[in-house]
Amino acid sequence: MDLAGMQLALEGATDEALDAIPNLSADLRAFLARHDGGRGTIGTRKRPVVLWSAEQIAQEAESQEVSLATPGLLLFGTDGGALGYGYLGRLRERRYGRIPLIAAGVHEFEALADSLEELLRLIGDGR
Repeated sequence: MDLAGMQLALEGATDEALDAIPNLSADLRAFLARHDGGRGTIGTRKRPVVLWSAEQIAQEAESQEVSLATPGLLLFGTDGGALGYGYLGRLRERRYGRIPLIAAGVHEFEALADSLEELLRLIGDGR
């Protein structure tokens, strides 16, 4: 995963912070254990990405209206604006995707990828 344009947290999240996040996928957990969030741009198109810390992910799971309106959705970042990146574990495939932060529900989730790495690659490619 090429994250050269990102400023990643130097420290990883604690096991306690990771355990507090419902529906946390294995690859997102592994990323947060190495880097507790980050921000910057990815890909040749320099797409902005904000990857939240474990603490912020847990807070947003309980407060974001889109999370509350979309059961099982775990938001873990944004494009720096009105588009959220999330994981919807109940899907059989392409569980990683994006959704407007003012979304009305699951029908607005755009399923894009089977892994965090693939999602970030697609975003970086302008998808």
